Amino acid sequence: MHISVIMTCHNEERFVEQAIRSVVAQTARGDIDEILVVDDGSTDGSAALLKKLATEIPELRIVTLSGVGLPAARNRAIRETRGDLIAILDGDDFWAPDKLARQCPAFDLDERIGLVYSDYVDFTRADLSDAQPIAVRRFSETTPDMLAEYFVHDGPIVPSAVVLRRAALDEVGLFDEDIRLGEDTEMFLRLAERWKFRHVPGALCFKRRHSSNLTRRLDTLLPVAARMTERFVARNPRLAPLADRRMARRYARTGNDCAQHGEKRKAITLLIKAIRLDPLFWRPYVYLVLALVPRRLSGFLRLAAKAVFHFRRISSKPESAL
Repeated sequence: MHISVIMTCHNEERFVEQAIRSVVAQTARGDIDEILVVDDGSTDGSAALLKKLATEIPELRIVTLSGVGLPAARNRAIRETRGDLIAILDGDDFWAPDKLARQCPAFDLDERIGLVYSDYVDFTRADLSDAQPIAVRRFSETTPDMLAEYFVHDGPIVPSAVVLRRAALDEVGLFDEDIRLGEDTEMFLRLAERWKFRHVPGALCFKRRHSSNLTRRLDTLLPVAARMTERFVARNPRLAPLADRRMARRYARTGNDCAQHGEKRKAITLLIKAIRLDPLFWRPYVYLVLALVPRRLSGFLRLAAKAVFHFRRISSKPESAL
């Protein structure tokens, strides 16, 4: 088993050392052939920090680019590495110590497994005091129609929770460098057309949310989701009957996000759209109730529901995030 860890860094001096140290601390470190970090045009102290760390960590290599963007930076990292398994880690996230030890053996279950992923922890505070385990939908090599299932439900599979088989990337291609938001989902959909996914339960990576995250608000992603839906229906016409179900889930998730930010009118509009697109989908009805009740009560109900929902899914059979 030969693992290449690829990382990207753009002005992440505050976080990138923690990310790299979490790779070095892996219980499966002996299987890591290389750690390649692409510093994509950082203007803070990232370059000096990375240079210092490279003198301490034998596996660590640094490639410096001039601001080509995340998809192109990841592609450069993939091309520069040689492992048959490629683990992605963003420069502001970090891993649990047993992440690779838990995930990588899953590739031995089926030679057509091209992507292995896990649950994750969402957090903003450095001390993890607001950490929220997120249990994601479970796909496996026995999922009958990988493409249709992922097209509708979309995980969410976050890049830092992913390990990829290089042979799968050789077959379907790398990240689309013309896409600046949703490039990971686009690639994963292409993988789902030909390869199988495997979920490994447990929150094995920590995803940091902060003001510079491109995806900190879900409403910015709705146009991206709509374009992605159209793109893959054009590629796979059999997905056309599932397009409304896919978008209903995005409207529901976004409506819930708007409600949590106090944007009640916008939340209600989006949730009604979700219900119209897929009347049998139960989640927007729950979100609508939470949006309509007084905010103090909705906050209590939401926290209680999340605690029960995520604990149950992480400890038993994860399927999707609330």
